[in-house]
Amino acid sequence: MKVTTDEEGRMACAELFPPRSTFDARRMPDGAVRVVKLEEGDVRVVKSVLTKDGLLISPVRISRQTIRAAIRADRDAQ
Repeated sequence: MKVTTDEEGRMACAELFPPRSTFDARRMPDGAVRVVKLEEGDVRVVKSVLTKDGLLISPVRISRQTIRAAIRADRDAQ
């Protein structure tokens, strides 16, 4: 299917891009554009705490290895 953009670089195709959906678009090394629909999943959410100094901190300590592993798993899933 050939999709053409308008003057502002927007694409519209109801079959491919349903309204109110989120997509991840990446330019590949060969010049192609890869568009992947992002699905909502179970994501661990940690609420931040506002300190008296006005800083936002996490009430739980998350190690760099845990963050790195989560990012790597997300990339590998794509």
